[in-house]
Amino acid sequence: MKSSADVSFLPEPPLVRGPRLSMLRLPTSWSMEPSLYARAMDRHTRGQVLAFNVLPDDPARVMRFDAGQFGLLTAHVYPKGRWERLAVCNDWHAWLFLFDDEADEQADVGQRPEYLAHYVEACLRVLRGGRPGARATPLERFTYQLRQRMSSLASEMWMERFIHDVEDYLLRGTLPAARHWTDGTVPALEPYIEQRALDSGVYTALDLVEFAEPGQELPEELFRLPLVQRMRQLCTRVVALTNDLFSFEKEVLWHRNPNNFIHVLGVNQGLGLEEAIFAGIELINSDTDAFIACEEALLASRLSDPRVLAYVEGMKAWIRGNVHWSLVTGRYSSPTSPFPELRR
Repeated sequence: MKSSADVSFLPEPPLVRGPRLSMLRLPTSWSMEPSLYARAMDRHTRGQVLAFNVLPDDPARVMRFDAGQFGLLTAHVYPKGRWERLAVCNDWHAWLFLFDDEADEQADVGQRPEYLAHYVEACLRVLRGGRPGARATPLERFTYQLRQRMSSLASEMWMERFIHDVEDYLLRGTLPAARHWTDGTVPALEPYIEQRALDSGVYTALDLVEFAEPGQELPEELFRLPLVQRMRQLCTRVVALTNDLFSFEKEVLWHRNPNNFIHVLGVNQGLGLEEAIFAGIELINSDTDAFIACEEALLASRLSDPRVLAYVEGMKAWIRGNVHWSLVTGRYSSPTSPFPELRR
């Protein structure tokens, strides 16, 4: 753990021949056709977040939300999902991104851990089955509606697993990140990677791989297989740390938030920006290679349950789809981005 006096935000030198996002290793064999529901999901979720006032009816905020194209992400990561279930998945993605924006960008939320803890617990209470109170926030009411729709389509076992992962996301991911931002501290590298995996919300999104199509829920004995759990961990790390590449400028340079893989890597290892990005991409690619090796081991084991194979395809869709969406969404594009691919 470094003290606040040790925090140094990496500068932003011009990167003419430096690292590029195209250096991320993505097997071409993982290509797949996205769902055709992307635009329909965008329209549906836009209506939901405005109706519940989770997203205030402010032109600038709505324009930024629309630029995110969350329906395109959902279309790529659950390409075979059914419409009713995809609508729930896309609403949950919007929930994650809207909550993330509050916790990571708004100092009056993200730098008030006690307030954030109360906010988090209120949402969890509703997700666990409680009804929103008379003074419930828009996010609590939206959470309650999402729970109702999820529980009508999923088993109790799946709901318990999903809620557990949401609890980890909020209590073991978001709240520790808020404390680092408040205290001005940079975590050590390995603890940060574990924290970021939880704070990303990706485990909850991987649960939706089982939800997006009927009949794809994994029984506990298959879900707990060591190779499945290891691939789930690696997939989450790859997606979470890749997201830190795309969001580096927004989080670190604009909002001075120390919770970013490239910043943590640079501060802990005394690297400049280019060196930190090169090292970060190398680590992400190493995790992708490990994921591929696990898939090969799983196939060699002759485990043929179609639900496990579909879950593996869903994790691959998340690794590849996250990069594709991040490159085209307006959420990360900036003329001053350290990555030339995002300077639009």
